[in-house]
Amino acid sequence: MKAIGKTSIWVATAIIFAGLPACKTSEANYREAYEKTIAARDAEASLDSTIYGTQRRQMTSATIETADGNVEVRRQMVKVTSDGGGLPENLKKYNVVVGQFKQLFNAKSLRNRLADGGYPSAFVVETAEPYYYIVLASFSDAAEAAKAMEEFKANGAFPMKEPCPFILDATGRRQPKASAR
Repeated sequence: MKAIGKTSIWVATAIIFAGLPACKTSEANYREAYEKTIAARDAEASLDSTIYGTQRRQMTSATIETADGNVEVRRQMVKVTSDGGGLPENLKKYNVVVGQFKQLFNAKSLRNRLADGGYPSAFVVETAEPYYYIVLASFSDAAEAAKAMEEFKANGAFPMKEPCPFILDATGRRQPKASAR
């Protein structure tokens, strides 16, 4: 019986040592983990584009002829946010958009920096998603909006990410919800 016990111990030890290399990290293991991570990130990115891209994909673009030349204008339904620094009556047809954010906090932060930097009339509008645009100024005439946008770009005081700045036609503006009494 002692011989069987020693043999069993040796066999068990040999099996354990034979299995140890399978526990080692290998390049194949790293590759597999990397590919899983990339797949998960891509799945999140596609979800993000589905959730936040719906309204932006509905934005249309047109070129308007003015006395000063042609102006590209994007059209989307928006409304002035309740605490975005503006009033619904301030939202005219042509709006110079200088920033866009998913978070209202970030939009309000840029609006505040613009106000401190000499643009006190800036305000925040939102889409149905909601997605927030910072409007530098609002005009009834596309040529005036284009002139204001070019002056802002020439100033260069505020760095912007593409596609900003652009002119937003808020013809289809949404009315704010009536407050309950």
